[in-house]
Amino acid sequence: MLAQVSTRQFNEWRDYADLEPFDEKRADLRAASIVQALVNLLGRRKGQPAVKLEECALRLQEKQERQSREQLVRMMTVIGQMYGAEPETPRLLDASGRPIRSAAED
Repeated sequence: MLAQVSTRQFNEWRDYADLEPFDEKRADLRAASIVQALVNLLGRRKGQPAVKLEECALRLQEKQERQSREQLVRMMTVIGQMYGAEPETPRLLDASGRPIRSAAED
């Protein structure tokens, strides 16, 4: 498609994008405005203040911290329980896939 776009058309699209941005941040704000409208219409009680757009927008971290194995096991256990999985004693695996023995097992 890019090969079929003339320089003039490309410049027109670029100018339009400057006036009406359509990047991912803008899409997130559009989605947040929909959530804001729904919450303000249907999700709040009388007398509560209106929800602000910033409260409905995604908050993405620039750099996400790496989770420990224990945190991941706890999170997956909770998710499994939400879907009715039987609770098990979680087992951590080493890099080769073998179970790591805990101090309680010794």
